[in-house]
Amino acid sequence: MRRNHRFPKLRRPKLRVPRFKKQRQQIWVYNDGELEQERICPERIMRLIYENPVGGAGLLWIAKRKAVSRLYGLYCRTPLSARGIPKFIKKYDVDMTGCDGKYKNFAQFFAREKTGVTFPEDLSMLGSPCEGLVSVFPNLTPDQVVMAKGSRFSLEELFADPALAREYEGGTMVSIRLTPANYHRMHFFDAGVVESAHLIKGHLYSVSPLALKRVIKLYCRNKRAVIKFSTENFGDVVLVEVGATFVGSIVHCFEEGQRVSRGDVASYFKPGGSLVLMFLKKDAFTPSGELVARTAEGFETKMQVGKMLGE
Repeated sequence: MRRNHRFPKLRRPKLRVPRFKKQRQQIWVYNDGELEQERICPERIMRLIYENPVGGAGLLWIAKRKAVSRLYGLYCRTPLSARGIPKFIKKYDVDMTGCDGKYKNFAQFFAREKTGVTFPEDLSMLGSPCEGLVSVFPNLTPDQVVMAKGSRFSLEELFADPALAREYEGGTMVSIRLTPANYHRMHFFDAGVVESAHLIKGHLYSVSPLALKRVIKLYCRNKRAVIKFSTENFGDVVLVEVGATFVGSIVHCFEEGQRVSRGDVASYFKPGGSLVLMFLKKDAFTPSGELVARTAEGFETKMQVGKMLGE
């Protein structure tokens, strides 16, 4: 009798190809007392640049170049860019209160004016100069300031002025991070005189927490403007406007030596995310305890322009 012998099938060995783990950092912020996840804009591009272990370094080098931001700015001034405005407003839940809603291009929408901006009636109360995500850092030292997500820098490096840094020892820093969806105009929070405005050249890295983990001393490496503001109710204040990826320029609406009123528009950013750092001297300002506590926990807080930061 003839028998059929069945041989076991040879299986091709599986090759294990090492894969990079996706480390997707989630950003949580306080909004009306509740924690919510921040919608990163534009998320895919940001994660590709700052969380990509393979080609991220090359993309990061490209993203920080001023030419890239200029090209993006040119596109935002074309009528074609206006088509994306309604979708952008809906996707990122942009607050259009006080805005006319008629824009010829995305650049006009981004730098939109808003009516009805108010500050606390009590002149001893400090209202936020702009809309954004707020962190508060009291008891500064000239040597080192600990920023959100563990990023560090010195006041001397930020101001590029050792003497000015020493003036704010023991004072308070208010950090306001503006995402692309925010209202991108800064207002004067008090009456006073603009003593000076000094531009410091630099790169245009993103100011998102995604970038803070990747770029050392980011704020001190970015393009920024240092404004000395002598106020009536809070003494001498320094405002540092930090540019970021896709920010073509920072436009000032004042002259050096000009007297300004509370609520006047100080400046506005052209398309992109950005950051405003406000420095107040020791004993000139007591920040909100709630904001200080949330910052210590590692969270930013959503604030509208004019809302109280402390007294």
